[in-house]
Amino acid sequence: MPGTGVQRYRGPVTEILVKALAMVAIIALAVGLKRTGLLRVTDFRVLSTLVLWVTLPAALLTAFNGFALDPGLLVLTGLAMVLNTLQQAIGFLLARRHGRREQAFAVINSGSYNIGAFSTPYLAGIIGPHAMIFSTMFDIGGALSTAGSGYAWGTALAEPPHSGWLRRVLLAVFRSPVFVTYLVLVALMVTHLRLPDPVITLTSTVGAANPYLAMTMIGVGLELKLPSSKFRRALKMLAVRYAFALLATAAVWLWLPMAAEIRTIVCMLMFAPMASMLSAFTSRLEMDLELSAYLTSVTILVGIVAMPVVLLLLG
Repeated sequence: MPGTGVQRYRGPVTEILVKALAMVAIIALAVGLKRTGLLRVTDFRVLSTLVLWVTLPAALLTAFNGFALDPGLLVLTGLAMVLNTLQQAIGFLLARRHGRREQAFAVINSGSYNIGAFSTPYLAGIIGPHAMIFSTMFDIGGALSTAGSGYAWGTALAEPPHSGWLRRVLLAVFRSPVFVTYLVLVALMVTHLRLPDPVITLTSTVGAANPYLAMTMIGVGLELKLPSSKFRRALKMLAVRYAFALLATAAVWLWLPMAAEIRTIVCMLMFAPMASMLSAFTSRLEMDLELSAYLTSVTILVGIVAMPVVLLLLG
């Protein structure tokens, strides 16, 4: 694809495994520190603030500085919106016999991809910083359809329509530091502006800490406790998610008209965890937060394993 500088990733299998295991080791270290009491679940808020407001924006600004936007990459943005909306619609239809609030939960907690806080640092650690370009273009569409249309749809189902619901939806989108960073990046790319070298020196130094802090944050927030009465429901939602992921992976690999490396990265993103914002939305609408948090944690574990496996198979 012109202007992207794409090369198909051909790293040795051992190199891929070592890099993936390094990311997993950081998560395991954080889990261990949490169990010993040196880190606490309450530290998740501090770590997530550092990642979402400081290190991730710095890493993105560094990776995108001087990048010329190829309009063809907007296909990734549109693809994410379509995939998210399809999964939300499937969740809505499968929950149709259980009432509007169950449908609202299904819409909110179906689809979505944790790109900024998980996939972007994970991909950068395994493949390299250039992978952030493609994951970010995908995430722009994911953010719009998760925090935008999906949250609006779920809110409309969970609550009677009222004068303030649209404002709440818009605030949910524009209060996201990652989404605001994406808007800044798009503005810089469209206007062909570059950040000064001293600024990039700062952002590259701060952004280098992003993979470590992001994986530590995930380890601290990982929770796998769920009452047995809710397990069947969780299993059904996870089965639907990963059946869709397999079908979407096949479709992307066979039909997405992009370079092989981009298709590989998008196929890896099909197995990214659920977005962490979903639990916040679920809590805000006073639905089953425990189930939502469990689904998010399980999808993190699946993503840790599945994403490198997809790279090994397709890369």
